[in-house]
Amino acid sequence: ADVKETCEHLDTVYSDLRSIETYDSFSGVNGDVWKDTNGKPIQAHGGQVQKLPMPDGTEKWWWVGEDKTTGSHSNGISAYSSDDLYNWTFEGYVMRSVPNREALDTDPYFTALYGDLTEEEKDYVYLCINKDTAIIERPKMIYNEATGKYIIWFHADGPTETSNSNYAAASAGVAVSDSPVGPFKFIDRYRLNYVAGKYDQSKGMARDMNLFVDDDGIAYHIYSSEENSTLHISQLTDDYTSYSGKYARFFPGRFMEAPALFKQKGKYYLIMSGCTGWAPNAGRSAVATSIWGPWKELENPFRGENSEVSFYSQSTY
Repeated sequence: ADVKETCEHLDTVYSDLRSIETYDSFSGVNGDVWKDTNGKPIQAHGGQVQKLPMPDGTEKWWWVGEDKTTGSHSNGISAYSSDDLYNWTFEGYVMRSVPNREALDTDPYFTALYGDLTEEEKDYVYLCINKDTAIIERPKMIYNEATGKYIIWFHADGPTETSNSNYAAASAGVAVSDSPVGPFKFIDRYRLNYVAGKYDQSKGMARDMNLFVDDDGIAYHIYSSEENSTLHISQLTDDYTSYSGKYARFFPGRFMEAPALFKQKGKYYLIMSGCTGWAPNAGRSAVATSIWGPWKELENPFRGENSEVSFYSQSTY
């Protein structure tokens, strides 16, 4: 009771310190800290904004992204909802990082999701999404109309059983939920397709990624592979949780990352970034009449001041 009272007091004091902002345009947040409806900075980096159906049949704008409150090793995947794209309500951490191995056996949140797994399987879940060493980047959420499930794919990285490197796993992670607010259950992380003789030392690696659901309901995973030198597009299975086996390689040797795919008037467009580490660069773009190509590379799609460095930013969705 004493702890609860103290927490409520601290929350009241903190709330008084917050400045609640109400936005009616983007001009108030360009280049500034963008706050949610509780007055806290939005934590949804490398993310995605799109309109999705709710379980009750309504629609809302959803923004999912990386929580970076504590740095690169985050609390998990955060989600926000909005009716106007300006004002965003924090919906929680829809897929939470595991704080310690014991939590998978004792914390009700995690036991409800993973309680039926073997100890070895729990060890693997902890390796993939733990708070201390796992890297969870560029999450994207899509809805499967056939199954009624919400699916999140993300760049799942971090140490492996054989390497302590932060980016050793170079995999794609997937999680599933009955609701956009979660909880999302982590299913697995995968190394993906590869061509023999093409970067055999890192077969099937997948890093910067995106998702795209076409008009016919077929979903695709777009990601940087082959040490980021080549972009891959892979068709997902009907339930969107795995791979159909159909894929293709594009822009070999061009070192494209941060792919953002969309469709306009029957044509497919890609906006991408070059690979220059943490330094910004000029954007890239391409167009095709089929998602399987051929893709025609275009010019930097951005215009205006600082467009040559993508406005000190990078494409994401």
